[in-house]
Formats: sequence, structure tokens, C-alpha cells
Amino acid sequence: MKLWLPRTAERVRRLINKTDMRVTQQLASGVIVRQDFRTATRFVFFDTGLDYWQYATHGGTLFVVTYAGRPYALTCRHVLKDFEWRQIVVTNARMGRNIAGLKTVAYPSRPTEEAVGSDILDVALIEFSDDIRADFFTDAAYILDPNTMGTSTVGDTLHIAGALKTPSEIGETAISPIYCLLETQDNTPTMRDVTLRRLVGKYNEPKFGDVLGLSGSPVFNVTTRQLCGMVVRGSMSGDTCTLWYVDMFDIAQLVVAVHENRSETHYKKTLTRLVRTPYSAE
Repeated sequence: MKLWLPRTAERVRRLINKTDMRVTQQLASGVIVRQDFRTATRFVFFDTGLDYWQYATHGGTLFVVTYAGRPYALTCRHVLKDFEWRQIVVTNARMGRNIAGLKTVAYPSRPTEEAVGSDILDVALIEFSDDIRADFFTDAAYILDPNTMGTSTVGDTLHIAGALKTPSEIGETAISPIYCLLETQDNTPTMRDVTLRRLVGKYNEPKFGDVLGLSGSPVFNVTTRQLCGMVVRGSMSGDTCTLWYVDMFDIAQLVVAVHENRSETHYKKTLTRLVRTPYSAE
């Protein structure tokens, strides 16, 4: 695990470089849980079916969640590229060897209204085979609950956990993902895509030159102690990292619809806008 700390994050330095970064949360049922969202992350790679080079990747991250006791995995559709979903490998741990059986992959289609052309269309939800339960994942899945997820606001401190493609390696006999933890801040402008938010981190002498592989990474709001979204794209310019992520509110609509075996879902979303009022000293 590596962590790069932005210059502006002094107020949350207490979370930095700790092996145990679990936070205490109270579920809607009243049950108290302690979760570290990093344990849910997995390196995206695929079984090529070739004897001489069994595994390969185009880069990407996925994360394992549970909803109403049932495990799922979330990632971006575009990490697939020229592979097929049946080839994706989801392991029991971040460096695990046991592979979960897959059942189906669900993603939004036939969008209407504000969903047309939005980044919610890049979200993919993986359903596991019926014999895979939450306890299969020895590096724990993240529990999705109304109290453990939410929408960020501008200025909130956010953590992103994912696998960087460039330093990660897949060889003939070993797979060596390099996971990172980035600390950033929500910096979402007013924009057309109501499902999308932006975060920015500025770093002193960063030890990484790109953010390839972070698509599909979970975004955790340190300020509110809630999961707030999933990275869909980003860039690195000098010492500044900019990532775009889909709001967890919108992702949750997909999770609930699939869990309830619904073929479609329609919902309304309330947006909060920051309004600046001129101030006069008179």
C-alpha cells in the first residue's frame, strides 16, 4: 500500500500511514460496524485462456460490496476493452488466489432524460454465482447501507484506493498489483452530467506520473465517513491529479434494481448548488 498526500490535507493527517484505517459506522438497522474501504479493492485482470500467458490486463480497479447480505462487484465497463466479461478474475483477497464464480454482469442501458450521455452508462455491476457468499472475501467487501454511502459536497476530503497500471506487473508466474491511496478534495463544478463529480489532489514530488488503472476505484468521503462514488476517468498534470467519479447515489440505484431483479429503474435526484452572494461592507 502506498499513499501520496496532497499539500492541502493537513487536517486529516491522523488517517495517514495507518495499517488499520477502519471507520465506525452505524447501519440503518442500528448495528455498529467498522470498515476499511481499501479491503474491498481488487486489481482488474482477465484469464486469456492461453497456456503460455494465462493472465493479462488493460488496467483498472474493481471493488467488492455487499447489499442486503449479498456480494457484488463494481467497476467500469471500459476496463473490459477487447476482453469478455466471462474472462474477468475476481479474487477472494487483494492478493488472493481463490477466484469467485460469476453469474451475470449488469449495466445501465436505454437511458432517458438526464441519464442520456451521462457517465452512469460506464458503471458495471458483477453478480457472483449463487455459491459465493460474503464470507468468501477474506479481504472484506464494503457494506452498502443508507448510512454507509452518500453524496459529497464541494470541499470534502476524499480518499481513492485503486491499483495503478504502470507499476503493476503480470508475469508468467506472478501477478504483482501496486495499490495506492490518494487523498484529494471534492472540487465539482456545475455541469450537465448530474451523475458526475470531480476531485482534485495536489502533491509534493509525486512518485507516480499517471493515474492509469484507477478507473473503477472506490471513492471514500473522509469528511462524512461514507462511500461516495467510483472513479471513471482522470488525468495527471505535473503535481496535480484530477479524477472524475460517478456519484454513489446513482450507482446505488443500479445495485438496488439488480438486487430486486428489476429490468429498469427510474428515480429523481435532488441537486444542491453553491450560490455565491456578493457582500458589501456598507
